[in-house]
Amino acid sequence: MDASLDLQTLEQYCETLYNPPSPSSRAQAESLLNYHCPPFSSTHGSGTGHAETEGHSPNVHSPIDSALLCRRLLESSKNLYALMFATSRLKSLVEDHFTNFAKAEQHGLRSFVLQYIYQNPDLPPFIFAAQAQLFAIITKLGWTENAEFRQLLDHIQVFFQHAADHRVLGIRVLESVAVEMNIPGTRNIVKHRKSAIGFRDGQLLPIFQAALSMLLSVLQSGLSDGVSNKLKQSILLLMKACLSFDFIGASYEESSDDLGCIQAPTTWRAVFEASDYLTVLWECWKSCSSPVSVVAMECLSQAATIRRSIFSSGEARNTYISHFMREIALTLGTAAGQTKLQDVGNFHEFCRMLSRFKSTFQIAEIGSDKESKQWFTAIGEFSEQGFHSWKWSPNSIPYLLTFWNKAVSSLSSAPQETELQIEAITVNLTKAYLKSRLECVHAVMDGEVDDPLESEETLMVSLEAFANIVRTKYTESGRLIVTEFQSLLLKYQELIQRASALAGAISPPIGSTDVKESLLVLEMQLTWLVHIMAACIGARVMYQSTSEEDQMDGEFACEVLGFIQQLQVWTAQRPAYLASADAHLHVQSAIIHFYTQFRSTYIGEDSAKAVKVYTQLSARWALNAPNQMLDIILNFSLSNLRSSGNPEWRKQEDQLVLRTLRLFTNLASGYSSVKYIRKLDTTKALLRNHSSSEFRFLDPTWKSSDTAVRKCRTIYYTMLSRILFAEDNIDSQFWRFVKPWEETLDRVSLAFEGGGLLGEGDIQLILLGIFKDLRGFVSSISNRRQFNLFYEWFYPTYTPIVLRAIEIWPQKELSIALLRFWQEFATNKCSRVTFESSSPNGILLFRETSNILYTYGGNLLERPATNESTRWSEKYKGIMLYFNILSVSLSGKYANFGVFKLYGDKALERVLDIFFQLLLAIPMSDMISFPKLAPAYFSLIDVFATDHMTGLPSMPPPVLAYILRSLGAAIPIQTLDATSCTMACSAIDKICTFVLNWLIKHKIRKADDGTSGDEMSNSIQEDDENSHPASGLYSFLGGLGPRAGAGDLAGGANNNNNSSGGGGLSSRHRQDQHEDGSLHWLVEYVLSNKDILSYLFAALFQVIAFENRSNHWSLSRPLLGLILLNREFFLEYTRVFVQAQLPDRQEPLQKAIDGVSCLMEGVEDNLTTVNRDRFTTNATAFRRECSQMTLMAINLDSIESML
Repeated sequence: MDASLDLQTLEQYCETLYNPPSPSSRAQAESLLNYHCPPFSSTHGSGTGHAETEGHSPNVHSPIDSALLCRRLLESSKNLYALMFATSRLKSLVEDHFTNFAKAEQHGLRSFVLQYIYQNPDLPPFIFAAQAQLFAIITKLGWTENAEFRQLLDHIQVFFQHAADHRVLGIRVLESVAVEMNIPGTRNIVKHRKSAIGFRDGQLLPIFQAALSMLLSVLQSGLSDGVSNKLKQSILLLMKACLSFDFIGASYEESSDDLGCIQAPTTWRAVFEASDYLTVLWECWKSCSSPVSVVAMECLSQAATIRRSIFSSGEARNTYISHFMREIALTLGTAAGQTKLQDVGNFHEFCRMLSRFKSTFQIAEIGSDKESKQWFTAIGEFSEQGFHSWKWSPNSIPYLLTFWNKAVSSLSSAPQETELQIEAITVNLTKAYLKSRLECVHAVMDGEVDDPLESEETLMVSLEAFANIVRTKYTESGRLIVTEFQSLLLKYQELIQRASALAGAISPPIGSTDVKESLLVLEMQLTWLVHIMAACIGARVMYQSTSEEDQMDGEFACEVLGFIQQLQVWTAQRPAYLASADAHLHVQSAIIHFYTQFRSTYIGEDSAKAVKVYTQLSARWALNAPNQMLDIILNFSLSNLRSSGNPEWRKQEDQLVLRTLRLFTNLASGYSSVKYIRKLDTTKALLRNHSSSEFRFLDPTWKSSDTAVRKCRTIYYTMLSRILFAEDNIDSQFWRFVKPWEETLDRVSLAFEGGGLLGEGDIQLILLGIFKDLRGFVSSISNRRQFNLFYEWFYPTYTPIVLRAIEIWPQKELSIALLRFWQEFATNKCSRVTFESSSPNGILLFRETSNILYTYGGNLLERPATNESTRWSEKYKGIMLYFNILSVSLSGKYANFGVFKLYGDKALERVLDIFFQLLLAIPMSDMISFPKLAPAYFSLIDVFATDHMTGLPSMPPPVLAYILRSLGAAIPIQTLDATSCTMACSAIDKICTFVLNWLIKHKIRKADDGTSGDEMSNSIQEDDENSHPASGLYSFLGGLGPRAGAGDLAGGANNNNNSSGGGGLSSRHRQDQHEDGSLHWLVEYVLSNKDILSYLFAALFQVIAFENRSNHWSLSRPLLGLILLNREFFLEYTRVFVQAQLPDRQEPLQKAIDGVSCLMEGVEDNLTTVNRDRFTTNATAFRRECSQMTLMAINLDSIESML
């Protein structure tokens, strides 16, 4: 231990860290602990926070020294806080610096941890868990390179030679290793997978077999119940961890593991084909009480999902299936089994096991068993009881639905007897599930359970499964639903008549409370049935549905329409004291669900083939065609968009408006349905009066705390725009549509000129609303003709309003709305922003964009970010929009930017100047860390580097340095999204390509001027050494032939300055160089700042060597240019990289660099597409070689010593 720190003081620091009297004392304790026991990384895993390691004790020189201090602390202290700190810090050091430990140190640390666990069997559970995890992490990280680590089971045997307590410890250590091996690595995925595969192939099966043997031994032993149960639970948890192992690297999530099979290798075949495996598990479940029995059933649930192909023959598989079926039948058919299922944990896991069993094995295999008839009958009765017991275990119902959903979905392959039996069972299941849903309403009203209707996603999943069950015997099951619905509707009508007698009272009369509760119960029960009928209609499978099933769908539709009509009549006359906002939302949501499913199923390209559904609708409601049904849906939607005016219903009505607009969008999304809608009289009236005051969400004063609800205006006009432009030749209708906007904007223009009656607040509210509308409207414009219509209306009449509003209110919410609109307006998606060749509109559009960005950007520069917590809302959100607008404008291809410089127009120059100033005003850490700012920034830099950067006469060196540094800083950050990293790599590649092409063309021009290759090379070398610090940067050019074409040499480059042929070199030379023959400013900067090239290379190299990114191809592309521009640093860096490794790893790494996986093997000194592809292949091979070794990265901060 550090001589300057005694044990008692260190324990006091640890106690303060985990149990601080104040935040400041905790921070002080953390700082002191970091000083005496540093983590040697920017973040550490003390479990209590993350802090920078600014300095450390002079007695601690490396992570090894910190690990030794932690080890001595564990040996010396009994303080639990100190033990927890030492364990956590060891875990952090091992995870971050395992490659720094020599093999002997890895062995020593692992042995110490195992011995510590062995010698301290009475450790508190949280300390033991941390120690076991530490042992598991060391084992995983050293698995591939330490043969001794791969003898795991032998090392744990010492625990099994002692009493039960030690055996439990050994079993839990094995469990920790199995769990840790299954956790995907974040730093070296390839190496982690190699360790996991080695563990799977070498140790997992022996561990599982040992656990199975121990479980059998414990079951047959005479141990006391307490000790026995503890052992059984530990063994079962170990077996569960083994069966949960990700055998093939699929990495499906725990939340979805009910859909996955256990892909055990064939070496496990003997285990699953042996009868004692299932026998032991079932015996353990029968003999143990909860919670041990619950874990046993979890293991059985996993055993039910073993892949079918693991069995050596169909007979072996059928034997396995029969064993499961026999045990399930015994459980359901005996009193002992029923008693076990009275425990909610056992019941839930049993239902889960049934679901997974059916998901794995086919109905034909199950039906071929001689006891299948009794088995299906027992499962059917159990499921009915489960539906009735929903209140007791509501989370188990989805598993029962899944079982029967899987069963009915494959009935075509089942024996006929089984098919008929299951069809009959589904009718009983329909009756039971219906009853459970209706009973659920009473429990919700009494506050006993949460309302399932509140969880929309879970509700839809359950209804989808149930709908498939209902459609199995659709005529009979559907008739049950219709009968129940009609009965409830009749009661509802009778109750409405009673309630109508109370309608004249101003205040709630006596008895109104009971009437209200009864009405709410019936409305919620009808809501459930509407949802069920909607799901049944949506479950129709095209080309498989019979006319009888379509007729039943028609009956459902008729019943729902009858309910809707009754509801509308009652809503119009219902007293306020009998209404409920929540019930209204649920009922209307169910109707929206019904209309959505009906449209998806029966209104579309193939709706003509489903005539039977309209036979029913025609007979009862005179609805003969899809367009008539659409008219009803549209009118319903419009009624939902209107507000009741009751402030207490505000929250529910906001949600209803949002869901209705989603339905509206669904109607307008289909090709046929939008054509139908466009022709409806209701639609035509809506297009003429789209800004009705009845639509409260269009009220400028309407606010909502829900982000999704605040987008209602935009969604609404997106949909209307899609409908409006569904037909051609709509010029007159377009001008009529924008008339209300015209009138409003004219009033605003008048107010800006000093006239009119609008106040400042009124103007802000009006513009905020109208530009949200315009943003939605423009977003649906998808072709040139539509955009030109809008452009002709909006420019130049109303564009000054945008600029004026931003000048006056740059810090208001209004400016954000205006910028979002302008971003959409300036985006050239689908090539819609296309004008005639003689039209100046593209240039005029960019000039307006420039005016807006210049004005807003100037304000951003003056705006201080006073509070760190509000930096995003006050400043960075606006900067993000600035970047986005500039990016879409520069990449829009509707303006020739050379015109601005030619005619002295400052539009481009000043907007770029503001852009440069904004860059320097944002700390680089903020630029990269804000999740919305970073993509906007890197997208803009990528566009800027593509077309505009090299065309500038110059750039401020601080700006260029910021850009290049930020590109390099983005690459190592794993939390940055892949798109941002890819764009950063693309920008680096474009910059390197330009510089390299310029140098290549410079040499070719020198050769064309008559200078010999040697003279020219010497001239450049002298020039370089005399004028630029980047000595020897051009040396690779010496091998190029004097007549090589520049286009061939840089075939893969994205560069607009490439020469078009040899004949144009002299003139092109004059364009690319200054009149005095000096270098292009970007070339000169790169030559003068080779440290930036080195930094970029190191960042890219380390990611390629150590990480398995999804965008590996993009990462490798700029690396070749960086190497060619700075080959000397490349050679020096790789030399230092090899020397930084431990001695036993240097030789294989050097072989990887110099051997067949050499990065430059077969790579020429150019950037042709073929050469780039060859280099990318080499980079992939090199990364694969590196993944096989445990290597240490070079700290990016230490690169300067190599420069």
